[in-house]
Amino acid sequence: MLSTVPRAAGVETPGAVGLPPPGRTATFLRARFACTDEEVLRAERRLLPHQVHPGIDPARAGNTCDSLQSRLSLSKPELKKVVLRLPQVLGFSYEANLEPSLAALQSRLSLSEPELKKMVLRLPQVLSYSYEANIAPSLAALQSRLSLSEPELKKVVLKLPSVLGFSYEANIAPSLAALQSRLSLSEPELKKVVLGLPSVLGCSYESNIAPSLAALQSRLSLSEPELKKVVLRLPQVLGYSYEANIAPSLAALQSRLSLSEPELKRVVLGLPSVLSCSYETNIAPTLAFMETAFHLALDELRESVVANSTLLGRSLEVRYRPRVTLASALGVVVSQQTLIPAAMYTDAKFMAWLRKREQLGSTDEEWAALCLRPLVERGGIPPEFHLYPRLCLTLAFTRYSVTSKLSCTNQSSSYCPPHLHCPHDCNTIAIQLRNI
Repeated sequence: MLSTVPRAAGVETPGAVGLPPPGRTATFLRARFACTDEEVLRAERRLLPHQVHPGIDPARAGNTCDSLQSRLSLSKPELKKVVLRLPQVLGFSYEANLEPSLAALQSRLSLSEPELKKMVLRLPQVLSYSYEANIAPSLAALQSRLSLSEPELKKVVLKLPSVLGFSYEANIAPSLAALQSRLSLSEPELKKVVLGLPSVLGCSYESNIAPSLAALQSRLSLSEPELKKVVLRLPQVLGYSYEANIAPSLAALQSRLSLSEPELKRVVLGLPSVLSCSYETNIAPTLAFMETAFHLALDELRESVVANSTLLGRSLEVRYRPRVTLASALGVVVSQQTLIPAAMYTDAKFMAWLRKREQLGSTDEEWAALCLRPLVERGGIPPEFHLYPRLCLTLAFTRYSVTSKLSCTNQSSSYCPPHLHCPHDCNTIAIQLRNI
């Protein structure tokens, strides 16, 4: 008995009985991009009947693909992505349609070549828009409505290329008016929200924004001014799903710290960005570290966070852990009194605070030597190296020789002594020291 392999539902085999032979468009897609049958069918569904059978002119389509690929420096997979998302482009004339529109758009927004390429890859449909009839009027109306500078307009479009396809009168203007009215925003405040979250221009006010605002306001018993304050400080909250993002995070935070409703509200008003943090990835590890490293009971942890909710916004890996590690290496007993300096002070102020509080090093040389001791003991640069005062670093590079490559991001950063010139452009430091 012969076995058969069932075909996916809805996928017809080219040349099957009862179906017309493949048109020129399907043949071109298979030959040029090695498209599968499924990819061809998806592309054909986007086309008008006459564009499928008999199909496009292969020679013209080939010239369009070659010219577009060259103009935008597209790889073959990138060109295929553009064509499959906008198969109509195969019927466009590059010289008459595509090149003038690309040039006009690039000039209007002062786009670099990579920026223009990125925009087309994110929104291939832009190739089908008329610059004079669609793009230019919409950009002018949006810029006028929000009093955007040229760089600000460019920023909005780069973050939300689909805005080029929106109707200002039908989509953008009504949404902006509704949002402004709901939160009693001034013109500068409305502009600030849009620049903070350009994608708000693509959100439906009735379906997305209004329900989320209502749910958040109800959950935290926020007054109208308080709700406005949260949105102005965190415009991104307008793009969050209340059910999927905000509600679970608030519930987890409240449960972890045993917060009352007023205390939870106070934390959010003090640090609206807490609504954007992942509880599992960011908040929970930070709270656990604070509790352990600073020897805090639950009540003390809760009181600290409620009194200063910005503690939750400090980086565990960049702020808390390196400072606690260095303080411990210097023989400092880390306690609740260390929490605020470790979290809130600048690097220089924290190091000065440590030295003064613990009376470390009666002279600058003794202080520098004390700070450098962990380097010698570990045989290399620890993660908290960026905290070291310039005095220590200068001494380190005069007393020790660098035996492997040194790299840093910024020559003027706090961990580069004045005489040191970094030959690399890197985000990490990789140094091994040898005592000489």
